[in-house]
Amino acid sequence: MESLAYLARQPIYDRTGQIFAYELLFRDSPYSSTAVIASDLLATAQVLENVLNNIGLKRLVGKHKAFVNCNSQMLLNNIFGLLNPKYFVLEVLETVEVDSAIVDAIKRYKAMDFEIALDDFIFEEDFIKRFEPLFPYVSYVKMDVAENSVSKTKEAAEFFGKLGIKLLAEKIEDKETYESCRALGYEFFQGYYFAKPELIMGKKTDATFEGIIQLIRICNSKPDLDTFVKELEKFPEIAVNFLKYVNTSSRTKFPKGSITDIKTAIVWVGMKNLQEWLLLMLYARKEPMEF
Repeated sequence: MESLAYLARQPIYDRTGQIFAYELLFRDSPYSSTAVIASDLLATAQVLENVLNNIGLKRLVGKHKAFVNCNSQMLLNNIFGLLNPKYFVLEVLETVEVDSAIVDAIKRYKAMDFEIALDDFIFEEDFIKRFEPLFPYVSYVKMDVAENSVSKTKEAAEFFGKLGIKLLAEKIEDKETYESCRALGYEFFQGYYFAKPELIMGKKTDATFEGIIQLIRICNSKPDLDTFVKELEKFPEIAVNFLKYVNTSSRTKFPKGSITDIKTAIVWVGMKNLQEWLLLMLYARKEPMEF
């Protein structure tokens, strides 16, 4: 069964006024301009499912970068290993509690050539202390100009400038704030002053929660390839989504054209990649995730 796929994108501009990247944003309805986010995990998983399976990265960002939100669970479960680090910037949410496991995860993503951003940063002592272990691996800090005073915005420019971290001023709503941040040396800018988030829609083939759970359990039993192919073919809607992912993702695309055979697709991307893709599909569903 087909249904609508949708998400929003908001441009991020550089100092020359050119689009540098887009932030990809969750939407809970194709008719709303904002979203009520009950779960950061669900929101990001649905965004990524739509990017990888339904709408496609090229249509969403072209040759630009894509900023995507990351919560702790997704960082630790390596869901972002499915993404191409050439295009994706991992935006660590302000709610993430930084411990040794999170630091190790960020190190791993950095070693995979992902760029890391800190989201909604408040330039105060508790924020600085909490995220300091990540500073050596961070490329961008997104400063929320609505939550930081002018003096804090200036202090942040000096502080992060010495660390070689680029600053992005977000939630800019007027020319005065933009010009002030630009004069302080901020590199990138985002907010309603430039553009509101734009809704992008497509179509998706719905995969069932029960089918995804069953396939994950089968994966965990380490079956041989032919056995797993037979099991996957019992769920044609999941197989269709998997072939879409393999044929459209810039990270997995087959160099000789489209793959139409499930077995060939699995061999091409590998079982580990397939398991991570199934886990992402699971996270994108609202049912309780017990398996």
